[in-house]
Amino acid sequence: MSKPLIVHTLKEKRAEILGQIKAYEAQIAHAKHDLAHVNATIELFAAPERQRARYIVSHGFFKKGEIADICVRHLGVDAELTTRELAERVMAERGLDISDTALRNSVVFKVVQALRHAKRRKLVRMIEKKKGMCVWGAGGAVTLRAVANTPSTTG
Repeated sequence: MSKPLIVHTLKEKRAEILGQIKAYEAQIAHAKHDLAHVNATIELFAAPERQRARYIVSHGFFKKGEIADICVRHLGVDAELTTRELAERVMAERGLDISDTALRNSVVFKVVQALRHAKRRKLVRMIEKKKGMCVWGAGGAVTLRAVANTPSTTG
């Protein structure tokens, strides 16, 4: 066999093997997706009390303004924190399991909403985005909540 024919045959074989690898990777990704759903279903039936905590977080677990207050307090201590770090601190203060991914995602969503509202009130400011995550800092306004019926004052 001549060298060009050997090289051509090897390149074809390499392309065939790479195609098989891609097909196996797609099958593995699909299997992982299916496995995640099976695991979630098992956990739903095996540990209903944990599912209850997730439900509570999305339905009135936090008082109005509580998440923003916790975030502002932590940003006052630590100058800059990411959304995830703030969510973990909110969870820690409320005694929630930080290792529970679904619960953490729910709290992260709540923290994002709270930070957006707090940003409009100038309680926090978004400093930058790092690797798809917002980095937050304390804002210029100070809010005092002495009595529920007293309106917030900014200074």
